[in-house]
Parts: sequence; C-alpha cells; structure tokens
Amino acid sequence: MTIAISVTSVLAILFFCLYWDLRHDCKLLQKDNNWLREQQGRLPEKESEARPLDKGTAKEAIRFNGFVPWVEDSLIKFRCQGELYIIDAERFPVLVMLKQYNIDPQEWDMDLMHKAAHQVSDELILVKVLFYGEEDESLVFQITAIENKYGHFNDSLTRYIDLIEKACGYLKEVYDDMDSKQKNEESTNEIPIVPGLPSEKKILS
Repeated sequence: MTIAISVTSVLAILFFCLYWDLRHDCKLLQKDNNWLREQQGRLPEKESEARPLDKGTAKEAIRFNGFVPWVEDSLIKFRCQGELYIIDAERFPVLVMLKQYNIDPQEWDMDLMHKAAHQVSDELILVKVLFYGEEDESLVFQITAIENKYGHFNDSLTRYIDLIEKACGYLKEVYDDMDSKQKNEESTNEIPIVPGLPSEKKILS
C-alpha cells in the first residue's frame, strides 16, 4: 500500500512538472507570436519609409509634418509659421531647400552684410547664405543634402527648418556685431574738434 502511494505521488509530481513546462512553453510561444505580429505590423511602415524621394513622396512628408504643400513648376512650396520654404524637386536625391528674404540695399550696409553672410556660411555646416539679383536684393538661406528615401526626409524636415531659422538669427547677430564694431571704430578715429580761443576783450573808452 505504501509503495502504491509513493508511485502515485511520483507520477503526480511528474504530471505537474510536465504541465508546468507545457504551460511555460505556451507562454513563451504566445510571446513569440505576439512579437512576430508586431514585426509584421511594422513591415508596411518600413516599406513605406524606404520609398524613393520624389515630388510625390516629398509632398506626402510635408503634409505628414503638418504643412500644406503646393507645386509651382519644379518647385514644392509650403509655409511654416507664415514663412515660405521652397524645395527644388528636380534635383532629388540632392535636396535643395531654401528660404528667401527681400532686402533693401539702401537700408543695409551691403559690404557688412556680405561679410556676415560669408562668416555664417563658413561656420555652419549645412546652411549657406547666398545673394541673388542685380543689387543683391534677394538674401537666400539654403540647405543642400542627400535625401533619397521618404522616411529619412520625413524625419529630418523639421530639423532642416530649425537649422535655417537658427541661421537667420545668427546672421542678424553677426551683422549687428560687425555694425556696432564699425561704428565704434569710426567714432574713435574721428579728429577731435579743438574749441576756438576766446576773443580778446576790448577796453571801451
């Protein structure tokens, strides 16, 4: 009788261990299946991100980031906080993205503006400051980069906008600093005016 109880106990323990292993394996299998479903769900997104960047996918990325694009000839245009940005869609996979300002040469010291633009272009990696027009009345902040996939351009668009905005602010800062130094030098180099000698007093008779 004691032997039978022992055998029964051993069998019960074995069945429990088998049951526990099977249950554990099922949990692991379920976990693996869930992970596979997640990966399968991500595949379409990865395929979408790998699409070549062209006029259509560039407009799609601009819309995804919350802006409204429109096309004029080969140019894609959109506004961010009221500011106009332009992308040359004919140069992909070379991305040329720019922001343009019209300036009045009569209101600015253009020699200083050129020097400031040259300094900013040298110091910044992606953004260059260029001039167009007969009197350099168009000031352009331009980014040039290689963008051949929709996904990377989609992720980088707001970063490009931020870089251009920072370049605009930095140019103003450099120009103001140069202008201030030039005015200080001019005031220092001025010849001091010697006050006239007092006129001789005449003795009236």
